[in-house]
Amino acid sequence: MMNEYGVQHGPVYLEGLTWKQEDITSDEVEWKGKLQTSDGHDKFHIFYYGDLTEDDLIAWHDSIPLLVYAEHTVTGERYLLIDAAKHGYDAMLCETYPEEALHDRPLRPYLDVEGEDIFEVELTAYYNVPWDDEFGEDVDENGAYELITGERMDFDQVKRNGYDAFAIRILNRKGVWTEIVQEELA
Repeated sequence: MMNEYGVQHGPVYLEGLTWKQEDITSDEVEWKGKLQTSDGHDKFHIFYYGDLTEDDLIAWHDSIPLLVYAEHTVTGERYLLIDAAKHGYDAMLCETYPEEALHDRPLRPYLDVEGEDIFEVELTAYYNVPWDDEFGEDVDENGAYELITGERMDFDQVKRNGYDAFAIRILNRKGVWTEIVQEELA
């Protein structure tokens, strides 16, 4: 059985910042949410660390994981959308990265092909990993699971943040959608 818990709840760190989108075309392993603050604000600037591909996707810079934030257009508050160094299956179970490299990820503003810098943001996480079947026996008596970093995390949080793929799509003020992240994380 795939990760139904993740599909139902989405990433923990996005809790309270997204409205789950019910999409009749989605399958049983997909969670979709629209970024929106508690006061209903849904327009954001995007800041990122990584390289832009020819397709306007944000990609890793060399072997340093990408990092993407949304910034509230009024308050300037920033919200983490993805840190590929700590979110997703590989970052939680398989890969570690040098701390000095992770601290040196300067953010740049994202401008779409039309020069727009204010967007609505749609997030999609894919949960194809059967966490309970594959890792349930490694959960301790307190309900925690040990990550590759040695950190112990609540197993439900692991299932929510341990997605195997993640996508970000933005909508500019002119009504044009752009895919900016399509990360395979397992």
